[in-house]
Amino acid sequence: MNRRALLQGVAAAAGTGAALAVLGALSPAAAMPPRPALPRLDGKRALVLGAGIAGLVSALELHRAGAEVLVLEASPRLGGRSLTLRAGDVVREDGGPAQTVAFTRDSGLYFNAGPARIPHHHQGILGYCRELGVRLEVLVNENRAARIQDHALGQVKADLRGVVAELATKALGAGLLDAPVTDAERERLRAMLRNFGALDRQGRYRGTSRAGWAETPGMTEGRRREPLSLAALSDPSLWASADFAEGVNYAATMLAPVGGMDRIAAALAAALPPFAVRLTTPVTGIDPAQGIVRLADGRTEQGDIVIATLPAPILAALPGLSPERRDALAAVPQAPSAKLAIEAPRFWEWQGLYGGISWLPGKTVTQAWYPSHGFHAVRGVMVGAYIWEEEKVLRFAALPPEQRADLALGELATIHPELPDLARAPVSVAWNRMPWARAAWAEWPPGAREAALPRLTAPEGRLILAGDWLSALPGWQEGAVASAWAGLGKVGEQGLRP
Repeated sequence: MNRRALLQGVAAAAGTGAALAVLGALSPAAAMPPRPALPRLDGKRALVLGAGIAGLVSALELHRAGAEVLVLEASPRLGGRSLTLRAGDVVREDGGPAQTVAFTRDSGLYFNAGPARIPHHHQGILGYCRELGVRLEVLVNENRAARIQDHALGQVKADLRGVVAELATKALGAGLLDAPVTDAERERLRAMLRNFGALDRQGRYRGTSRAGWAETPGMTEGRRREPLSLAALSDPSLWASADFAEGVNYAATMLAPVGGMDRIAAALAAALPPFAVRLTTPVTGIDPAQGIVRLADGRTEQGDIVIATLPAPILAALPGLSPERRDALAAVPQAPSAKLAIEAPRFWEWQGLYGGISWLPGKTVTQAWYPSHGFHAVRGVMVGAYIWEEEKVLRFAALPPEQRADLALGELATIHPELPDLARAPVSVAWNRMPWARAAWAEWPPGAREAALPRLTAPEGRLILAGDWLSALPGWQEGAVASAWAGLGKVGEQGLRP
């Protein structure tokens, strides 16, 4: 690795995400469509396919506009991929044994197996939380006590800053800057770099208490950690992990509903009339021209408006859509992911791990999450694996649940040797094997979504499509809200006008 590559990496990890964003290295926040100003729909009937976030938001706005709304959901629960598991719940994957969640009952323990965090700037989904009384709490996405391999995250970040500042100070002294710098500016830059990187008066990085303590202060002054070597810091897996919380969708403040992510879906459904949501009702076909939906039990339902929010792989398999639409749906690129959770005594809090994420580069489990709620309770649920790299996910998903747990606990023992003896009640979800999902999110190559949108979003008869996979935020609940609003904005087009 050359020095330029190192500087780029460590500068990102050291908190210069804003500068990188100016250079186009970080994606800007996606612009939300306006909240739809629907015409009055009194006397009209609307069918919504899917009771995930996009479907429930669509249903609520249609109901508020006066339409009679019926939501048809194939699974026995609300929320789609916004799945929260509690004691007694059952996970059924295609081709695998059922898993019954064995967390301690009546303990308030839960596992967000799908989305688990909401960025502070996702104002669409946060707005519904505010309107519907869904209480939120802070989710600690970054904890300086968490681990990257064998190192504390705080040490990696502090040492990266020190290395970058020392190199920049040397460049100042050697006159290597592209732009001319006055003597006064040079001194101000040196002072800034000393503060930024915790350098000594000679511009050298010798370590800092920002990196944490080898021995914590008390009756003594404590002892700082020794700085990591340049060779260690140049490992891309180290600085790439340290850069994680600089991303626009991962930076503080992150939020989560109190009690589980499914509180949002429950609140949206509760705002609908009684019996407006019909669970365990798979759709087997659509007639877009007539607004007719065929159900697995042989019945049909008809609506003046049909909003289909099913995942693209599920929609692509439904008879009745035009061949062009089905081809476009089948071409939407899908990404798998998997999570595993375990219950344990909250040993991690003794290690300063109050929320946050540890990274295990090179391991299958990739990330371990510590709960951001219930501090100092006796027991907690820890996410022992969050995996999204395709090869790793598929290898993990192919294992039976017991072997998934053995793999995860074995890898986690490299940072938490006590965990295998303490863990109980493992449960895992591989989204590529979940019926009615078949994937975790859409993963569009650059430019592909924009090219596909005209074929995917144009109304077909009475049918409109919505779903996070159509948005610039696939996998995020904000993307589901954005797509629902965009879809509802098309009511009035191509025969949908009331």
